[in-house]
Amino acid sequence: MMKNNKRPIIVALISASVSLGACDRLPTSNIIAVDDTDEFAKQSIVIVTKLPAATTIIDCAQLTPKQTVHVKDHSALNQSCDLTEKSVRFVLSQSDSSLDCQGAALSTMADDKSTASAITIKPKTDDAIEDIAVANCHVDGYGHALHIRQYSQPNQRYIRGFIDPAANRRLAPRNIRVINVTSRNSINSGMFVGDHVHGVTFDKVRIQNAGTVGLYLEFGSRDNVIKNSVFIGNGFRTFKPNREAIAVDSSSNNRIENNRFIHNGAGSILLYRNCFEHADDPTRGNHFKRTESSRDNIIRGNVFQDEPVGVWVASRQSRNLKGFACGAYLIKETPFASYHLDSAKNNQIINNRFEQVEQGVVVEDDGTLISSNQFAADVTLPINIGSKVREDSAAGPIKNTLIKNNTFTDKTIEQAVDIRAASKTATQIE
Repeated sequence: MMKNNKRPIIVALISASVSLGACDRLPTSNIIAVDDTDEFAKQSIVIVTKLPAATTIIDCAQLTPKQTVHVKDHSALNQSCDLTEKSVRFVLSQSDSSLDCQGAALSTMADDKSTASAITIKPKTDDAIEDIAVANCHVDGYGHALHIRQYSQPNQRYIRGFIDPAANRRLAPRNIRVINVTSRNSINSGMFVGDHVHGVTFDKVRIQNAGTVGLYLEFGSRDNVIKNSVFIGNGFRTFKPNREAIAVDSSSNNRIENNRFIHNGAGSILLYRNCFEHADDPTRGNHFKRTESSRDNIIRGNVFQDEPVGVWVASRQSRNLKGFACGAYLIKETPFASYHLDSAKNNQIINNRFEQVEQGVVVEDDGTLISSNQFAADVTLPINIGSKVREDSAAGPIKNTLIKNNTFTDKTIEQAVDIRAASKTATQIE
């Protein structure tokens, strides 16, 4: 076992006098103590970024509560800016633009029940925008801290018959940098990458206590990078551990590297394909059949600590989705249950560290590489392969899983790797 020289992150959790299972874990309190000597936990109020020189300085003293500011060209907030409890919002809608908050804090007014986003990147028409940056913004509250999306909602394009993924990507924002941005206590996801958006880089972001998913990669998005970031205590809406730190929903070719995940509700990184939820309700904004797999993603060099699951490939394969009113990929149905073929193929889980995790890696689709990971002694089950639901369908057992060069402390391979019998012949261990 290679030694881990990193100092542990210390997380202060609400204590309880009863023992808790994976589905009963308590949420983090609003006070989470993180050891700032840890390189993953550090976050400067302002960091040097290679942003274009500001052409506009926004004087925060001139902004009114609940004002929406449309950012033009390359803008920066004045250095003394404080937008706490102001509910001010920023919108970037043109190419070659940027917003540097210069360390400003943004938060909502006590009586503001809106779920609007603090910062939105959205074109003015059904046409792509590109080469945009947001840096040094520290957001508390709002619906999302950051929302990147197309001009029109997916359901509007779907009704028009505009369903080809490549055509939708041509309309979507692309080539975006998000640097040193904080999201705390968002009502919904901390940061949301909308459908078919591509080429977004998140560097040194911190997402904490999001009501749902910490960072969501929506269907058709691709070629995004999430690196050097921290995800803490997300997915505990109403004290129920219902969502994960990062959702990879029909999103491909992403890299998730050198991040730290601590005590998130449903786990750290879940990869899946939405089953065309609520297919009979075209009024829903995300009404759109997902045709692409969450495939060819690389998850590398991350640390997972105090999680029910570290990485779950095809996380909805064995889940009863009866209440989701799905419209696609049905493989089994009873009066009380509905199971749908999930898709998360050819993903790589490489050189990660798992500590205090109940299940390190769960695999329920084909072609997964699990290589050079370190699993501490306190990981209950490092690797779990297989799905009975899929075995009973035409898709059959999980295939082409390669497990090699992993290190398990205080466990034999037989103790560390649980493979369903039907998937054993199609799993290779080196």
